[in-house]
Amino acid sequence: MSEIRWIKIVTDIFDDEKMYAIECMPDGRDIELVWFKILCLAGKCNQNGFLIINNKLAYTDEMLSKIFRMDIGVVQRALETFQALDMIEVVDNSYMVSNWLMYQSGDRMEEVKEKNRIRQQRYRDSQKAKLLESKNERNVTNNVTNNVTPSYSYSNNSNISNYLYILNNCNEEYIGFFKDYKEIDETVQEWMRYKDEKKPKSSNHYEETGLKNLLKKIFKMCADYGVVKVAAAISDSMSNNYQGIVWDYLKASPKNNQQSLAQKWGVTL
Repeated sequence: MSEIRWIKIVTDIFDDEKMYAIECMPDGRDIELVWFKILCLAGKCNQNGFLIINNKLAYTDEMLSKIFRMDIGVVQRALETFQALDMIEVVDNSYMVSNWLMYQSGDRMEEVKEKNRIRQQRYRDSQKAKLLESKNERNVTNNVTNNVTPSYSYSNNSNISNYLYILNNCNEEYIGFFKDYKEIDETVQEWMRYKDEKKPKSSNHYEETGLKNLLKKIFKMCADYGVVKVAAAISDSMSNNYQGIVWDYLKASPKNNQQSLAQKWGVTL
């Protein structure tokens, strides 16, 4: 992304109360200089106000000290001051100039607005797609609830649809367990929707073999610890925004003698 060659500075910037507060500090003039260097750097980066290189590497206070050719102590005090005055923010471990559009140069403003418009349109389109997918999933669930046998196929972008596909198309012995135990079935459906919502979607998608192995693992845990505790472990993993189910929640609990559950479904654990 090419750099922005101009940034806008209003003529009464030094009458702003934030700038006045900075100038009253012992090293206020140096901190003030850091601010203008940050604005120029943000323009060069052209990453919507973020101080990052090639959209990958974030500038640290040490890096800023070197490129500004200023003492690191001054730079660090300046960054702390700017954060306290809401002039910069730290987002995903990167410094970002607050209200960056205020400083955009006039000849690039329309370009920025157009990019923002396109980005917002893409976001709205993705939300519509999610809404449609969610509606289709509810229709599938309603069909199952009403004892209507729907037509399923394995999907590349929907864990919940794939879970329902396995429940209605696979012959493994333990699959019947999820149909009979409503509590664990509803919890697993909730987990699948949770994974569908996580980003990046590609790394949160279960392929058929992986999904079957997960269901068999859940079945085994239910045999060892009981349905209630397993459902609670899955719910706690979602509440804590974990990537996967944390089975360590169950290690503190004594195992139940529920081999009868495995025997009922003809599964060897």
